[in-house]
Amino acid sequence: MERPETQGRALRELAIVHQLSSTRLNRALRPLGITLTHTAVLSHLAQAPQGCSVGEIAAAMEVNQPAVSKTLRTLVDLGAVGIEVAGDDSRRREVRLTAHGGELLGSAMRAMHPDATVAFAGLSDDRLAALVELLGEVRVRLDDARSHER
Repeated sequence: MERPETQGRALRELAIVHQLSSTRLNRALRPLGITLTHTAVLSHLAQAPQGCSVGEIAAAMEVNQPAVSKTLRTLVDLGAVGIEVAGDDSRRREVRLTAHGGELLGSAMRAMHPDATVAFAGLSDDRLAALVELLGEVRVRLDDARSHER
């Protein structure tokens, strides 16, 4: 198989895995009242204890600000995040994870664990570690390409 065909197959496999895993994970998260998108925002905020602006979250997730605002409304209603006007710019809002948001993220990770177990059951620890490494390399390349395209 030629490299372009192999690359195309790899992208198709990633897209299929994304769809299958998203469906399963959203189903697992439903009892918590959140989705995979909410979990991604909580996870992003957990990595930024100083908080993020709505624009920074939108850029990180590659979605528009209205989409992030809609997601944040749900998370505010759940008490998972707090939003305040930035001290240095009244037009900007700073979003921070609350203690409850950290607990909700932990609950989300536990809710998704059984599906991760199913997904990776056939892989040895070494193959799973290799997969994580390979996917990390692909993510870095895509992140680099994204930053060069701006």
